[in-house]
Amino acid sequence: KTTTAALIEITTTTATTTKTTTTTTITTTTTTTTATTTTTTTTTTTTTTSTSTTKAPIFNVNMLNNGDAETGPCETDSNVMNPPGWTCNGEITQLAYNNTFIYSRVNTIPGTAPGGCLFYGQISGYTSMWQTIDLTNYADPSLIDTGTVEFNLSAWLGGFINQNDRAGVSVTFLNQANQTTGSVTNIGPVTDTDRGSVTSFLFRQATGFVPVGARSATVLVYIIRAAGNVNDGYVDNVNIFMYQ
Repeated sequence: KTTTAALIEITTTTATTTKTTTTTTITTTTTTTTATTTTTTTTTTTTTTSTSTTKAPIFNVNMLNNGDAETGPCETDSNVMNPPGWTCNGEITQLAYNNTFIYSRVNTIPGTAPGGCLFYGQISGYTSMWQTIDLTNYADPSLIDTGTVEFNLSAWLGGFINQNDRAGVSVTFLNQANQTTGSVTNIGPVTDTDRGSVTSFLFRQATGFVPVGARSATVLVYIIRAAGNVNDGYVDNVNIFMYQ
């Protein structure tokens, strides 16, 4: 009897299971966004440019139109001829020295500046003429308002022998509202006593400061008859100018 021994080889297979653990590291990047708010303030500067023109003053110039009775025609007879350039009240006349009316009275009057005519009262009891001058044509208002501008008013005033027919001149300053500012300045009247009862002219003048705020000036010439039928008040070379 044969005994067969069977060798059974048991092969044990050990399965090694390798577990791979994959660790995934998640890196979270936090981005902080800082929002910077820039406030832009725009300042608008408005520059206003004012152009101020200051005129050069016109000083030492007679501001009157026809202050010397030499503008326009002159009467040579007994007719009335109001002087050009003036506003007139009554018969005040621009008369030639060489005339047929009162020639013997005025043809040899001493003391007048060269010229052929004068202002004459004619037959009025009272007669006058005047002009209003725009001072701003001669000096800037800002200069006048410094109170440093002066004026000079002058005229030749006269009459006939011992008659007291007489003439005078005044200036009144006015502001922008045409209201009187400052004091009225007068020269004359020249009386027969002033003249020593001689037919003649006498020079008269006055000076002063142009009032602050003055914008115009009214110059008045007046002639008054005191005796006779003819107004023998005489005026010539009326002058007003500003200076500093």
